[in-house]
Amino acid sequence: MNTVIQIVTVIILIIGVLMSLFPVLPGIPIIFAVFLVYGLIEGFHHITPLFLAVMFMVTVLSYVIDNVAGWWGAKKFGASRVGVYGAILGGTLGVFINPVLGIIIGPFIGAVVAELIFSRRALQDALKVGIGTLVGFAGGSIVRSIVALFMVIVFLNRIF
Repeated sequence: MNTVIQIVTVIILIIGVLMSLFPVLPGIPIIFAVFLVYGLIEGFHHITPLFLAVMFMVTVLSYVIDNVAGWWGAKKFGASRVGVYGAILGGTLGVFINPVLGIIIGPFIGAVVAELIFSRRALQDALKVGIGTLVGFAGGSIVRSIVALFMVIVFLNRIF
């Protein structure tokens, strides 16, 4: 395989891993897309259709785990159903207000406000739920980053 293609591939994979640290950025789908394009370029000798199918399942599973982690964190810290919906709404709105900070602070604020207004919880309890959403968010980010790194290592092991 052409050395330039391999260098560009590795650079894009590194960018994908770095992007996976942030939930809004599509790091893992970019990593998967690199696998697919590389397979097409090299004729699917090292990157087989089976490899791509497994990595596609890993990609989908990483997003399921990421979403469940936020929900789990909120529920583990006592969120009501309304608090979970508030976290989702806060995260969604937060992305539009400030993409970087909004995805982190938005779910926290959304969960706290929802718990205060709709569940009529005390401020301390609502803040605890907000912290739970942050814990879940952090856990999801860690899992997403580990999955991205794992995918890249497996890929590089196959091509080098």
